[in-house]
Amino acid sequence: MARNAGALPEVLKVGANEMELVVFKMYCLVHGDKTETRNYGVNVAKVREIIPMPNLTTVPDLPDYADSLAEVRGEVIPIVNLGKWMKLTVPKGLDIREKVIVLEMLGTTVGMVVHEVERIRRIKWDQIKPPPQLLQSKHGGKITGVTKIDEADDLLLILDLESVIQDIGAMVPKPGIKFEDMKGYQKKKLSGNVLIVDDSSVARRILRDTLENIGLNIMEAVDGKQALLVLNDFLNKIGDQPITNFLNLIITDVEMPEMDGLTFTKNVKGNPKLSGVPIIVNTSLSGDENRQKSKVVGADGYLIKFDVANLIGEVTRFFQ
Repeated sequence: MARNAGALPEVLKVGANEMELVVFKMYCLVHGDKTETRNYGVNVAKVREIIPMPNLTTVPDLPDYADSLAEVRGEVIPIVNLGKWMKLTVPKGLDIREKVIVLEMLGTTVGMVVHEVERIRRIKWDQIKPPPQLLQSKHGGKITGVTKIDEADDLLLILDLESVIQDIGAMVPKPGIKFEDMKGYQKKKLSGNVLIVDDSSVARRILRDTLENIGLNIMEAVDGKQALLVLNDFLNKIGDQPITNFLNLIITDVEMPEMDGLTFTKNVKGNPKLSGVPIIVNTSLSGDENRQKSKVVGADGYLIKFDVANLIGEVTRFFQ
């Protein structure tokens, strides 16, 4: 399987709240001797290709889940053993033919070792719910969404891939801020309120730390549905006052449970009482097609995670 890394699948119509996931399986031992099958999904738009296990070169002094490199189509990329990263106990004697899902996201290419690739499934984001705390605890806080995938009540789990990238040290903010520029930002400290909408705790923390450092106050929501509740609560409390007196900017991810960022943006810009608040789409999905879709739904800016230089520059222009 290969796909233009910058292109979203056609199923993701602008603001349609629908997407495609590559579904894969992981096997693990539970309660000593019982084999449990877990279903996970990753956005097709992040998948460059799926390949058999390549020859691996081990790198010393790295965590065991990320101690290998492989050459894929002339490019040397890090390989993450997902089972080890998730601390799964893999059953012995099980005939597992591992595959590598090659991901392109956050400006990097990473191979992810999985036990079995199933197929592509089309799912609406409103069918994916935030994981309950019990499920989060079981999976070490590495799940951002969950949905049923069949009549047997099998669950499909959405991984926080940004957490994977961060843990292996591949999430390196792009350079570009000179020391003199940063001093300039610090001197003219911004003032205002920003709503961050993102299901990834890693992404929210990076955004929060960066923006608070330049003087902004931060509010957070974990998906578009929750963010709309926050905004409507604002409207109920402020009466006839414009919401821009209280909220200066919204920064939203695209891929989120309940309601994706494009649908959220379309809803905000379609409401006369909310449309004046600028929205920046901040996503791990690159490519001109994604940028154009953001414009179609009314977004005022577009960023690729986690380009700190462009983030500060883009945010600053809304506080002039």
